[in-house]
Amino acid sequence: MRILHTADWHLGKLFYGNYLTEDQAYVLEQQFLPLLRDEGIDAVVLAGDVYDRSLPPAEAVELFDDIATKITADLKIPFLVISGNHDSPARLSFASRLLAPQGLYIAGELDRLTGPVVLEDEAGPVAFLTIPYAEPAVVRQVLGQETVRSHQQAMEALLAWQGPSVPQGARTVCIAHAFVAGGVAGDSERPLSIGGTDQVTSCLFAPFTYTALGHLHGPQKVTSDTIRYAGSLLKYSFGEARQHKGAVIADIGADGQVDLTFRDFAPRHDVRIVSGSFEAIMAADDDRPDDFILARLDDTQPILDGMSKLRRKYPHVMALEMPNRNTQAAGQRDFDLQQVTERELFTGFAQAMRPDQPLTEAERACVRALWDELEKGGSLL
Repeated sequence: MRILHTADWHLGKLFYGNYLTEDQAYVLEQQFLPLLRDEGIDAVVLAGDVYDRSLPPAEAVELFDDIATKITADLKIPFLVISGNHDSPARLSFASRLLAPQGLYIAGELDRLTGPVVLEDEAGPVAFLTIPYAEPAVVRQVLGQETVRSHQQAMEALLAWQGPSVPQGARTVCIAHAFVAGGVAGDSERPLSIGGTDQVTSCLFAPFTYTALGHLHGPQKVTSDTIRYAGSLLKYSFGEARQHKGAVIADIGADGQVDLTFRDFAPRHDVRIVSGSFEAIMAADDDRPDDFILARLDDTQPILDGMSKLRRKYPHVMALEMPNRNTQAAGQRDFDLQQVTERELFTGFAQAMRPDQPLTEAERACVRALWDELEKGGSLL
């Protein structure tokens, strides 16, 4: 059976005040769907965080509805979806029992789960255990197990709950949204809890033929090739700038052997960090000016109207950082406002803009001429 594993779409994501729904639609419609057709995929797995928040914008809901319809109705491919910690389980799993016969299997609220989803290929059954994200308190209440106090205990209980329903001899796929110990987190995942108690051990997933994980945004394996995060659909922070984004194709043979391939997606706007001096960045050739840009400047002195100037080259520059900026005298003054003239304040301001390089005589003359013009009531334009 050929399975495509994807995760963490975060539809409706806001990135520096800009909705990424159009960028997400571009990847899903122009690359994800053609990949399903071209690769002969037998089942699609989405391992949580379908949306970026529990109340997603209408455009995000419409996008998911459109993609899910094309997968199940047009391509006739089973689509298995679980809720993540960003999703609302109740909203995501609405009408899930009605949709299951159409090939759309959504696992959200625990009390609506009906056991593993069993699909068949020429080699026999493949059982998919769907483990949506759930707080330990919710698992404790739904399963009636008062001993469940941690994410580790909650995962153990959920796996044990669904395990007995797996057909004898079936190959197994576990779909879970969790922080598995050994995985490398980034700066865009929302913590599941405080102090490391959110982690679960990878040995819980060792019995499965393949484990399709969601939550961590960087594609990676955890202790085993068959326990894997697909990563997020797009780069959702500048901390992810060096990551590859795409989907995992898992070919599960009749003997339970798994062959894995990662397929990269090419976004409409990449997320990049450009570094160097302001002058060097502005002068450098760049064939991708429409990407989302973080400009990290080496300059030590402020750049007057820097963001506005950068946007002339990079329309989607999102942030400007100056880690080497000289801030030694920031917010300090070594004069008495009542003892200096307005002309001296004007000259002092000009000097403060470049504290480590005194004004030249020509620059001082220019400042004096400007102030004389202001005193006369003239225009500087």
